[in-house]
Amino acid sequence: MPGIKTVIFDIDNTLYDFVGCNQLGLEALRAYTREQFGWSRDEFDRRHKSIQTELCVSTGYNGCCRNRMLRYQKLLEQAGLPLHPHALQMYELYWMTLLENMQPFEGAVRTIKTLKEAGIRIGIGTDMTVVMQLRKLEKLQLLAYVDFIVTSEEAGKEKPSPELFSLVLEKALCCPEECLFVGDHLEKDVHGALSAGMRALWYHPEKENFRPIDPSAYTGSDTSDAERRISKLTQVLEEL
Repeated sequence: MPGIKTVIFDIDNTLYDFVGCNQLGLEALRAYTREQFGWSRDEFDRRHKSIQTELCVSTGYNGCCRNRMLRYQKLLEQAGLPLHPHALQMYELYWMTLLENMQPFEGAVRTIKTLKEAGIRIGIGTDMTVVMQLRKLEKLQLLAYVDFIVTSEEAGKEKPSPELFSLVLEKALCCPEECLFVGDHLEKDVHGALSAGMRALWYHPEKENFRPIDPSAYTGSDTSDAERRISKLTQVLEEL
């Protein structure tokens, strides 16, 4: 069986805690809209969720539905509120708050650096827009190790679409069985990669960290020790 030549990582909730950082960004927006428009927490959440759902459905779940600027533009328009200065201020407030609170998961930088030093190409396969995903990688001090990135904005479809994974394989410069995809989402990351003929690792920090996956079954012992992530991934790579 061919060895691994390229490892592709998801970003959000794989390399850092997106859920926690996103909540801090939303809290900043709740405070802003309460001060500027008198909205309650429930009113902001209702309007924000409605716009998010509308964008995802209308765009067919492509990269546009993750565009925060478009989201806040439409939110303000539907509320009959002026775009100036609020659209830009809301956009910058959300991302500034998220980026300021981002920290790489324990072992993430060391893992990718070790793989890179071993001559393995590093890729990124992620939803959302390319400009913000690059800014996240820069904040996490990982961008210097990345050889290529594929976003849903570029592919026109979100994971687990064949379009996104086909583009990943095109940039990986090797055959599918020589690619390993690492991500936290079982359907989007693992099943998407397996459907494209790649290998996959399910990153599930609350249960087992890195777990090897194959199309029929998966094996691996549970562990919650973040310090063991790099050794676990290295062990899995050696066994593939």
